[in-house]
Amino acid sequence: MEARLASADDQSTETGEKLSKQRNVQQQNGSVEASILAEAVYWRETRWPQALLAAAEARGIDCKRAIVVDLDIDYPGMPRLFGLILTADKEFIRFEIETDSSHDHIEAIEAWDNVTEQQNLSQHNRGTGWGKGALALKVLNQLNAPC
Repeated sequence: MEARLASADDQSTETGEKLSKQRNVQQQNGSVEASILAEAVYWRETRWPQALLAAAEARGIDCKRAIVVDLDIDYPGMPRLFGLILTADKEFIRFEIETDSSHDHIEAIEAWDNVTEQQNLSQHNRGTGWGKGALALKVLNQLNAPC
């Protein structure tokens, strides 16, 4: 009989059932939702880069009720600001904005596109549960709900 060393992967319950290292759909959705919420709350509490704020407000977006879903700043090979915002009107806007080094002044808006139709808004995806777009809408609704 071969001796076998137990590894960290071989966790089991008292009844001998193997514990799965994989997360279930609800855990996966919870993790994505928490990530979106953290990003949204951070940018609600921190001033948006002035160039993004100016671009959004010039297009009639209420930045106090919109959320930042993704924002990348000074990524090599890309415009200084790019990412995705979700407006209070439930529109997803993908943007790429070239700015000065302080991100205060717009040099060029390379993209400002409504990409709502491209988002996964389903709450019933086989194997994955809620789509990222649906989770972002859930976060938007939570943050904009009356206290």
